[in-house]
Amino acid sequence: MFQKVHRLFSKRVHQYFPVLLSMLWLLSINAVNAATLEHKDQQAVLKWLQQYQPNVLHAKKSTTFSNFINQIANKEVILVGEIHDRYDHHLTQCAILKSLHERNPKVALGVEWFQQSFQPVIDDYLAGNIDEATLLSRSEYYERWRYDYRMLRPIMQYAKANHIPVIALNAPMELTQKISKGGLAALSPSERAQLPQMIAPANEAYRSRLKQIFAQHMGSDKAKLENFLMVQRVWDATMAHNISRFLKQHPGWQMIALTGSGHIIHGNGIPQDLAQQNPNLKMATVISGTAGDVQAGMVNYVVQTQPLDLPATGKLGVMLDQTPTGVVIKALMPKSAAMQVGLQKQDRIVGLNNQNIQNLSQILQQLSQFAPKEVINLEIARTGQSKPLRYRVTLQ
Repeated sequence: MFQKVHRLFSKRVHQYFPVLLSMLWLLSINAVNAATLEHKDQQAVLKWLQQYQPNVLHAKKSTTFSNFINQIANKEVILVGEIHDRYDHHLTQCAILKSLHERNPKVALGVEWFQQSFQPVIDDYLAGNIDEATLLSRSEYYERWRYDYRMLRPIMQYAKANHIPVIALNAPMELTQKISKGGLAALSPSERAQLPQMIAPANEAYRSRLKQIFAQHMGSDKAKLENFLMVQRVWDATMAHNISRFLKQHPGWQMIALTGSGHIIHGNGIPQDLAQQNPNLKMATVISGTAGDVQAGMVNYVVQTQPLDLPATGKLGVMLDQTPTGVVIKALMPKSAAMQVGLQKQDRIVGLNNQNIQNLSQILQQLSQFAPKEVINLEIARTGQSKPLRYRVTLQ
C-alpha cells in the first residue's frame, strides 16, 4: 500500500510548481491488469453495485461488506481514501455512500475533487440549475483536478438524485501555488484568511514519509521541501476544517469524506486535524486494497478490491497549456495521433468537431466522448497563418 500511496503523492508532487500545474498529458493512465467495465449509464452502475459485496479487513480479520457498514453506521465522519485514477476505488466509495444513505438520510458528502471557492457551482448543479458540462466548466474541474470525471460521475449523480449535500473540501489552487513558492508568508492577509487559522506542522512520522517522496522527485532543496510539506498540511487542514464546519452547522448529520489515501493513512493528516478539533468525534478511516498491501495501523478498514477500469478514451498524445489566448500545444508525444497528422508545438486548438474551444475543460469534455480509432476534426490557429488550419485526427 505504501507504493500505491507513494504513486498518489508523486502525481500530486508536480502540482506544487506552476509550470507543471499548467500542463497535462492527454494519455491514458490505466490500472495494471484492470478489468474493463462497460458502465454506459447510472442504471448500469447501480445494477453492478447491487451485487458488489467485497470482503473487508478490520483488525486483521475479514468481515462482510454488510457487517462493515453496520460497524461504521454510527460514525460521525467516515474518511474514505482513494487512488485518484482507480475506478474500483470510486465504485467502493459510491457503494459506501449508497449503503449509509439508505440507513440515514442525514448524510453529506465531502469531496477533495472540488475546491471550496466553487461551492455555489456545486449547489447549482445539485439543485438542477446547471448541467454537468456547466458544473465542470464553472468549477474549472479539468484545469484544477484533471482526472477522468467518468470515474466520479456515479457518485455525483447518486448525490444529486438523492438530494445529498456535496461539500467542496479542497483549498484553492491559487493559494497552494503561492505556498509552494514562498510558504504561508507568500499569502496576503485576505488570502491567508481563506485557510484555517491553525495549520500545525506534520508530525515526525508524516514528515518522514513526505520527505521520502520529495527526495525522489524534487531533490534536496530544503526551502522547497518545507514549502512542499506546508502545501500538504494546507490540504489536510483545509479539508478537516470544512468537514468540521459542516458538522457544526448541521448537528446530527454524518459526513462521508472522499480524499486521496495519503491524507488519511496512519492517522496523520485529516484524521489528526479532526481529532484535535474534536477529541470526542466518532470517526473511521477506510481505504481500498488487498491484504498484502496493508501495514499495521494504516487505517481502520480495508475494502478488498481488484483493479477495475472504464473503457479507454481516444488520445491525442499532446501536452496542453491553458493560456490567456486559449489552449496551446506545448509538446507532442512521438508517433502520437497529433504528430502523425502534422500538429505542431505552439498550435492553438480553437475548434473540435465544429465546436469552439477556449479552455481545457471544453476539449477534455469533448475528448472523453470518443474511443480510440475514432476520428475528430480539429481547427488550429498557427502563428504566421491568417486562417485556421483543419485536421482530421484518428485518436489513439
